[in-house]
Amino acid sequence: MELSLSNLFTKWNELNSEVSEFMEQFDFNSIKEIRTKQREIEDQIYSILLKNAPNEIKEIIPETCDELEIGYDSNNDVFYYVMIDPQCEDNDEIKLIAITIDANKTVDLIKDFKENE
Repeated sequence: MELSLSNLFTKWNELNSEVSEFMEQFDFNSIKEIRTKQREIEDQIYSILLKNAPNEIKEIIPETCDELEIGYDSNNDVFYYVMIDPQCEDNDEIKLIAITIDANKTVDLIKDFKENE
């Protein structure tokens, strides 16, 4: 049975908090175990994102989320996959884009993404 996105978001965020606690203790074995669990959740969320993304987003995102930076906005219940804007890869100035998915499976693209958005 597939967990709801909201449940996946919550579980990922709980694991992220655990990582912070183990960082303070320099317990890198536990961090590695938790990050493995987080990556599994990230892959599940990304799979749902791929199924629900509009074609214009599907055309620019990779098949897997391995190379993407990932974040979660707990205030808005939105998961972020951040990457270098493919339209700017050859420029000196690097711009980021974020592909987002919320608990309702709404997928959006944020161009020129800044961390505080």
